[in-house]
Amino acid sequence: MAVVSAAALLATVAPGAAQAATSDQAPDPAVAAALQRVANGSWTKSDISLLKSIPEVAAGVVDPTKPAEVTIKEAAFEANGQAVSPANGEPLTGAELAEVTPPSHLTGQPQPGEQTLPAEGEPVTIAPRITGGRWKMTHVTHTHRSLLGSTIFKYHTWAEFNYGSGKVRAWRFRDDDITNAQSIVNVGDRRIVASKTAVGTSQATSKMKRKIELCVAKYGCYATMYPYAYTTVKGSGSTSFTSGV
Repeated sequence: MAVVSAAALLATVAPGAAQAATSDQAPDPAVAAALQRVANGSWTKSDISLLKSIPEVAAGVVDPTKPAEVTIKEAAFEANGQAVSPANGEPLTGAELAEVTPPSHLTGQPQPGEQTLPAEGEPVTIAPRITGGRWKMTHVTHTHRSLLGSTIFKYHTWAEFNYGSGKVRAWRFRDDDITNAQSIVNVGDRRIVASKTAVGTSQATSKMKRKIELCVAKYGCYATMYPYAYTTVKGSGSTSFTSGV
């Protein structure tokens, strides 16, 4: 995470508000310093205890002691459009399909400046096609929780691809979204990384990354996170991903 200095955190409080605040309302330098250490990764157990002791602050601090919770939901599509589980081939229920399907406000269309990168490690041996093969959608969710255990935000990515004969044949829907964001979260209006590698090879990768500022009452925006997810899809239909902030 990018960090803001403790002095800068205190400076974010408006002068008029600072003059009007009572001593117990004014920003605490110890809290500002603890927030800075959480942001730069040098936090201590004492920092966590201090922040947890102030619920209104703890509710806006991503818990650095626990990784984001990751869930993966996938669907493969038969030639007739039937959505099935990639694991066992059983038809998905409506509820299961809803967990994979992107929300209606997302279009999956490329953003300005989105790149198609060279194929990964091998020459393209087939022309990209969207007829035949099999389609599969992968939805990965990263849930970031506060020191109190509440959800601060969820970062979602979707990647839909066609595969067959050991090759990734085409991309179709690719997008990302931030949901369940608390009011202390400032979300950038576009992806700062948006790319995919060329298809026609045994694997390809969809890359997406966002910018998010975390802000706490009285202390301003104490850190910037860059959640990302890189989803690698293979000609066998399998998927894997790397992610972080």
